[in-house]
Amino acid sequence: MADSQILSVIRMWAAIAWADGVLAEAEAEGLRRLIRNADLTADERASASHLLEQQVPLPDAYLTNLSPESRRGVYRAACRMAIVDHVFSDTERKTLVKLRDLLAIPAETAGEIEADVPGLTNG
Repeated sequence: MADSQILSVIRMWAAIAWADGVLAEAEAEGLRRLIRNADLTADERASASHLLEQQVPLPDAYLTNLSPESRRGVYRAACRMAIVDHVFSDTERKTLVKLRDLLAIPAETAGEIEADVPGLTNG
């Protein structure tokens, strides 16, 4: 069964958080808060909770049905998740680039979003 849209977003954020191979406590707490507050079924909540237990890959196909504004919001949140532990690794950069491409966000737009995220270095 395919993920609901919100579970897909949580999966994407978990992939960003895990991109450097470590789920820092600040990242885990952000994901736990999102899972607690999201409108999920019991099964979806259980699936989402498992995302905290082991590294999650970024899916190859992604939320192409979202509006451009929603895709920018997903990317902005992913950028914030990438630096919540105050470490921005090359792996996290590569994951953000892959996500940007999956969400069909132009590089210029992504750069503007990244410029508004304190602590995120452009690359």
